Amino acid sequence: MKILLAPHGTRGDVQPMIALARGLRARGHFVRFVAPGNFVDWIRQRGFACDSDGIDVEAALKSGKARLQSIRHQIAYLRDELAPHLFDTVPRAAAGADLVVGAGVQIAGASAAELHRIPYVSAIFCPCAVPNRGTPPPTVRAQTLPRWINRLLWRMGTPLADAALRGPINAGRARIGLRPSRRPLRQIAGGGAVLAADRELAPFAGERGTKVTQTDAWILEDARPVEPRIDAFLRAGTPPIYVGFGSMVPGEGAEVASILISAARALGRRAIVSEGWASLRASEGADDILSIGDAPHAALFPRVAAVVHHGGAGTTTAAARAGVPQVVIPHLLDQFYWAHRVATLGLGPSAVPIDRMTADAVADRLRDAIGVETYAANARAMAARIEPRNGVDAAVKHLETLDPLRHGQPTYT
Repeated sequence: MKILLAPHGTRGDVQPMIALARGLRARGHFVRFVAPGNFVDWIRQRGFACDSDGIDVEAALKSGKARLQSIRHQIAYLRDELAPHLFDTVPRAAAGADLVVGAGVQIAGASAAELHRIPYVSAIFCPCAVPNRGTPPPTVRAQTLPRWINRLLWRMGTPLADAALRGPINAGRARIGLRPSRRPLRQIAGGGAVLAADRELAPFAGERGTKVTQTDAWILEDARPVEPRIDAFLRAGTPPIYVGFGSMVPGEGAEVASILISAARALGRRAIVSEGWASLRASEGADDILSIGDAPHAALFPRVAAVVHHGGAGTTTAAARAGVPQVVIPHLLDQFYWAHRVATLGLGPSAVPIDRMTADAVADRLRDAIGVETYAANARAMAARIEPRNGVDAAVKHLETLDPLRHGQPTYT
């Protein structure tokens, strides 16, 4: 098959799709990407053709355009930036494909597949991205609600989300000659979803009729060692604390980094600070702090005392596979789900939301994460079970069942 992979979002949306692409290519399928402009070179360096979808997500987040300040801001961004670009680039990239797989905030993928009469699959990386009684919608922080309330929140929230999306989505559909959709959320989901999340870290309790196939997480195997200066820092003393917020942009990077570094120092610990999109930077000249850029989590995480992170699906899974305790500082959406799972599974203490983060609060969590042996023991036990699992093969086999000659994309009304 000729398969178009169309992730739109952060690194956490793109990286597992590269893992999927490798699995598809190994089975003889032709794969190409359409992805945010800031990831095009990264994807091409891994041997895949890739076109830009017209949006630099990192620049949009840093400029404030794509930040989730309010419903009004979200709708304006969908209407003015996201929909016009994606409904231009994704349908064009889908020409000649047999199948489209979207991920992240891919609002045009299903329509592009419908236009070309081919199947569409939505790749999701957290159970809270689809209606289910086990979790509330991703906009809800509380993760311990009764199941009947979760179900009610989904039933109440879906019409509201449809109303917000209907204008931008149908404007995009009109531009490519498709009829408007009354239920955009259903239309965006296409013919079903694949949940790429570990069966223990993120068990799925779907509602009746929900078309979701769960594989384990799609792991992009990375055999790179850490660079020499990181290796030297690791060898120079007791295991440090890792701090990184990935693709999040929480505010002033230097101020956020200062809070996190103060927490590590309160425990007498060194720290490795990953700058990420937040530009978390330590002050120059401190021999107990090392600022780094990108580093392979598989090689780095097993050598640190604890991982302090934002609660993204990829980082949570990487830390769990490494067998080290975690301290989660969730910012938004599914990160509150992952923070809850870390605490529930005993892989780390309760989370500190970013808007409540102080040096004392983080230090308290770190003290428990490092000092309470139960967390380390649970983390090691979990790693032994999940480290061998990779859901790519299962995902590839599932996609191969979608025969484009027999499964035309339905038209939603």
